[in-house]
Amino acid sequence: MRITKCIFIVILGFLALPPAVIARIESTNTTAVEAVSGKSLDSGTVVIPNIPGVPKIFLPDIGIAGDFAFERNNLFKTDPRYVSEQPRIRDGQVVFFSPIDPYTNAQFTIDLPENGQANIEEAWLYFNKLPGNTSVRLGRFLPRFGLLDLMNTFQLPMLDRPNAIGNYLSPDGLISTGVEFNAYIPNPWDWNLKLNMNAVRGDTFQGPSDTTDLAYLATVDYSQDLFTSGSMESGVSLAQGPSPFGRSETLVEPYLQLQFAPTQRKIWTWSAEGMLAQRRGLGSEDDKNGFYTFLDYNFALRYHVGFLVDVADQAMAPYGKQLGLAPNATWFVSDNTRLRLQYTHNTPLGGQRPEERVSLQATFSIGNLKQMD
Repeated sequence: MRITKCIFIVILGFLALPPAVIARIESTNTTAVEAVSGKSLDSGTVVIPNIPGVPKIFLPDIGIAGDFAFERNNLFKTDPRYVSEQPRIRDGQVVFFSPIDPYTNAQFTIDLPENGQANIEEAWLYFNKLPGNTSVRLGRFLPRFGLLDLMNTFQLPMLDRPNAIGNYLSPDGLISTGVEFNAYIPNPWDWNLKLNMNAVRGDTFQGPSDTTDLAYLATVDYSQDLFTSGSMESGVSLAQGPSPFGRSETLVEPYLQLQFAPTQRKIWTWSAEGMLAQRRGLGSEDDKNGFYTFLDYNFALRYHVGFLVDVADQAMAPYGKQLGLAPNATWFVSDNTRLRLQYTHNTPLGGQRPEERVSLQATFSIGNLKQMD
């Protein structure tokens, strides 16, 4: 008890000291610490206050997404197109994103396939306030190419990417490592014209991994409002780079999307994209092309019906054309969960049999998975 009283009296006595005395004591203690360590406290050996406007701790937003499917098809197990009819995880992702400061954003995405190793899908810095209303992205990212390439598989309005573009950009879309430049194109008509350019690694188009050549992509995009309650987006994407055949290839992809919303609960969206490809190395049939169109009707807030028509040349062989038809119905159980039923029919290629497939897809996302532009 006496010890407690003594401690209490000492504390009260210290608090009662004049400020000048307290300052002299603190100064003496600081000098003593510096004398013992041989270093000044201002030498950088201690943590200093953070820079104004920059967080003291790393607290990124975290997003998680999953894509599940249960399918039935008419293919034999020996058919290279056959996919197991057991329920499967089509894809999984973990996304970390955060502003570094008012001028820079960052994102890091880990892809978690069911059969395969986890890999880094995206890891980039985005400088969003450069002179001339421009921006630059550096690292590994999903480049802009057409309407669908910025979408992950679980975000698509149909089950899979149409063959017309998936055969050339890969079923998962493009993923590249390099630099991206974005800018507004000044024009006398004040149109909303945007330019996107990329210089990326040479294996972007499934070319050889040991190439030292770069691939180049560019997109010019135009958008405007229509019908007081609708919108239009159109543009063209161009790319040139090493092909899977060890030579160069050139891709041209024009696109158009129209949206009409007579009410907030009834929205029509029509999308169309073409693919014009010159794939050197296929002999006399270097020129390839494809086209798809997709009509989506959001008729009751969370309910969609859609229909896909997909026409594509055989991308990896000298000849052959395939027609795909795929109606679907989608129910958004909530903003972040979705169920989809889709029937897919693909006409045969060569000696293959026609493909008939019924798919039940379920997707979910936790967190905001949109890119931080």
